Formats: sequence, structure tokens, C-alpha cells
Amino acid sequence: MLKSFAKNTVTHRLLREFAAPFATRHSVLLLIALSLFAGLIGPFGTYGDFPIVSRLFYWTVMVLGTASVGHVTATSLERLLGKTCWPGFVQQTVLSVLVAIPVCLVVATISAAFGFSNFTGSLLSLYAQCALVTGFVVILFNLLPIASSLETEALNAETLALLARLPMAKRGRILRLMAQDHYVEIVTDRGSTLVSMRFRDAMMEVGTEQGLQIHRSHWVALHAVAGRYKSGKHSCLRLSDGSFVPVGRTFSAKVKKKITW
Repeated sequence: MLKSFAKNTVTHRLLREFAAPFATRHSVLLLIALSLFAGLIGPFGTYGDFPIVSRLFYWTVMVLGTASVGHVTATSLERLLGKTCWPGFVQQTVLSVLVAIPVCLVVATISAAFGFSNFTGSLLSLYAQCALVTGFVVILFNLLPIASSLETEALNAETLALLARLPMAKRGRILRLMAQDHYVEIVTDRGSTLVSMRFRDAMMEVGTEQGLQIHRSHWVALHAVAGRYKSGKHSCLRLSDGSFVPVGRTFSAKVKKKITW
């Protein structure tokens, strides 16, 4: 069951990351706007090579495909880079360089499928363009505050101590915490980040956000609990973001008392 649970967790995480760019109304509207803008102006020679309908379809597929693959790659790399002691700007530079690789392959594959040769002639030139674009996106999402001032004020003041450890793009309502060696993975409704701190300190910094430690390595916010899954003596909680978190035996009685289904 534990192996099955681990596989399900990885699968659900990948599915969540692929779907993350389409999880909110604002992100969907942004992707639609980018697709329409690119489809109408026809950059990189697509204006002359495609009629309007084909051009709009091409750029819609391109925007959605690169957004999904880029987000999955960036999120996975952020977890690895978060364990290093590298300065933030070094991490972001490495992130931009590496994310551009799968994005470049996606662009080349989609272009080849549409018979568009401008992007398939030189992969090195295409990679350079993708690296510039991903670098711009990484800088944009780390420098511009995503949450509005009203949303920030609505967050509990005590919770801001933990959120202040996160990049601006990842600050949101806390869903769960997970201990990983000397790090804690902080998951919000805007994404996840690895932070170097003690698990006990992280649980204290959630402030008045109602939650519960359900395992020696897991804490969940009560508002995020959506259901329960049980197999034999093992059980886990299903959260609103689609993740499954195991319930430790020593915590099961407390979980049953605090959470009802």
C-alpha cells in the first residue's frame, strides 16, 4: 500500500503541476489573452505562413503546451534548487537555463506538427530565444507581487511570518506542510516552496490558521481537507488541491476527533 501511495502521490503531483496554469480564473484569462495576442499579430513569421484561424489555433496550442511543461519543470527544479545555498539570482538563472530545454523541445515539436519551419531550422537559435523568454517569465513572477493588497491584508497577520519566507508568486493560503530532512515544503494555493527551517517552527508560524499535525512529517490546514482514503490499517487525507497526505497511527485518534466526514 505504501508503494502504491507513493506512486499515487507522484502521479497526483505531476497532474496538479500540469494543470496549475489553468487553476485560477486570472491565469486562464492571461493564457487566453496571450494566445489571442500572438494569434492576431503573428510573431516569428507566423502571420504570413498561417491564415487567421490556423494561426490562432497554433498559438493557442503553443501557449498552453509551453505553460504546462514550463510550470512542471520549474516547480520540480525549484524543489531541488531550494536545497542549495546558492543566492537567489543564481538559482533563478539556473532555473531559466534549464526550463528552456523542455520548452524548446515542445516549441519544436508543435511547430513540426503544424509544418512551421521557422522554429525547427536551428535548435540552438530556438533554445536561445526560449531561454530569454523563460528568463523574463521567471523574473516577472519573482519580482511582481501576485497577490493584491486586499488579499494580503486579508491574510492573518501571524500567518505572514511563514508566508514572508516564500517568493511573492507562491504566497497564498496555506494548505499543508511537509518535513524533508532539514527543510520544510510549504504548500499554498499558489504553489509549493522548500524552506530551510525546522518543522516544529513552521507549524508555529502558521499562526491562527486552523490546522492539525496528522503525521510526524505532515501538517494540514483544516479548510483544505476534502476527504479520506483508507486501505487496511493505513489511511490518508485527500486535500482540496488533489494531494494525498498519510495519517500516522499515533495521530489517528486526534484526526478522527478533529475531522469528521
